[in-house]
Amino acid sequence: MSDQMESIAAAPETARDPSPAGFRGAEETDPLLAQAARFAAMPAFEAAVRANISGLTDVRRSNRLINKLTSYHTRWRVTGYLLYLHADRERFGPEGGATYGNLHEMCSRPPGISPRVLKTMLALLQFTGFVKAKRDSGDRRSKIYQPTPRMQSFMQPWLRYATGTLDILEPEMRRAQMLRDDPGFVDRFLVSSGRAHETAKPLVERMPEWTAFFGARDGAGAVLLPIMQADIDGTAVPSRAELAKTFGLSKTQVTNVLRLGETKGYFVLDAGGVPAASEFLRTTFRQWVSIELAFYAQHMQPPAGRGVG
Repeated sequence: MSDQMESIAAAPETARDPSPAGFRGAEETDPLLAQAARFAAMPAFEAAVRANISGLTDVRRSNRLINKLTSYHTRWRVTGYLLYLHADRERFGPEGGATYGNLHEMCSRPPGISPRVLKTMLALLQFTGFVKAKRDSGDRRSKIYQPTPRMQSFMQPWLRYATGTLDILEPEMRRAQMLRDDPGFVDRFLVSSGRAHETAKPLVERMPEWTAFFGARDGAGAVLLPIMQADIDGTAVPSRAELAKTFGLSKTQVTNVLRLGETKGYFVLDAGGVPAASEFLRTTFRQWVSIELAFYAQHMQPPAGRGVG
């Protein structure tokens, strides 16, 4: 991503510039940003934003473990790296390549993830049954980490919301159908997005200020969703107790997210402490959604040599 887009994400007065004008100029040198700008300009984009909120809410709803895994972008990235290394059997052989050494190498690339976080996540994924470890048949001193059926069952709702949302914008691609009927679709997505980590700017660096709050504050990414849904639908925001119950958080966590979000300009709190989306949040949220969907679209493709249809 270009320096120009980073300035857009970091400066509130610029970020308020409505999309696609908020991307103006930067898309000329960044294909992913160009795709994001095209999505943001589509008449169907608001429906896609609404579907994105609904789908993510369903994934996160009432599951404390899932919220813990996805609240911090570093934890989520470790999981993504493991899934990629397991899927890239063309490079690493039939058992995959999710060894500690390969994971450590990926985590060492900017933006880095510390060995402590990597080891903690591997232990957590094993303890919760999302990942199993086995000895490498080629090197008995090394362990290979592999996703379990429980991990696969978590991935399906996540991929269904992503493909379903993209089908609103690019129905001719039929990505939801590919997910359902094409057994190689998930591995192609994981391999394409994982290999891109070696050469492309990571998704988390596209809007660093956004990621620093909504991707690094426990509960922030979850609480955001019903606030934006209420803003779009013109309905009341659920109470703090309801938000806490929905996402497996404490009321204190919800309160802390809202107060800190207010200082950063994302939320507006009335005299009773009821939150609403600020204009800054409306704009930056749509920018983030367009960039995230562009990333998915770039890597969710049919097999090479086979057209759509």
